[in-house]
Amino acid sequence: MTMPGPDSGIARFLTKICDLIFLNVIFLLTSCTIVCLGAAVTSLYMTALELHRERDCTPVKDFLRNLRKAFTASTPAAVLLLADLMLLAVLYQALYAETLLFPPELFVLLCIASVILTAVLSWLFPLLACFENTFSKHLSNAVRLALANLPVTFFITTVNLLPVLTLLFLPQFFGPFLGSWLLIGAGLGAYVNLFYLRKIFRQ
Repeated sequence: MTMPGPDSGIARFLTKICDLIFLNVIFLLTSCTIVCLGAAVTSLYMTALELHRERDCTPVKDFLRNLRKAFTASTPAAVLLLADLMLLAVLYQALYAETLLFPPELFVLLCIASVILTAVLSWLFPLLACFENTFSKHLSNAVRLALANLPVTFFITTVNLLPVLTLLFLPQFFGPFLGSWLLIGAGLGAYVNLFYLRKIFRQ
């Protein structure tokens, strides 16, 4: 029985999985600090893009290099991301509160606003990772691309909201899912999203 060589499909697949695990771990460690959150997400996509391009990529070293490069440009996006995370936390608290915190109509409007903001951010951070531009241009392009590519927007937004959706609709599986997500979830999510976004960005 012969062992698969380093250039075999199985070896390349396992190497990619290991790279994504290392990328996911360094992303989680750096994003724990609020100051680095926006830059960490941008760096996550920048490093995942290098993995897509099959370059010699060392995830931890390249992530830290990209983190420094993306820090300033990602600051305004980090503010939007923090607002989205806080809104999601408030909505989750309101959903399971014993007393009604909001009128039902306001709760629905806030849910819609959170989904729209998540959808825009799902385009904004990959744009920050792939192109150099002003933040206002990136934000404008993110909104336009989200509206022009609704199926892709729905897909990448679902991928990014998967932990929240699992907690809401499949709470019995949230424990195992959380363990998997902490191991590889964010890195794999960015890698999968870029599979579709790169085709659109080439245009």
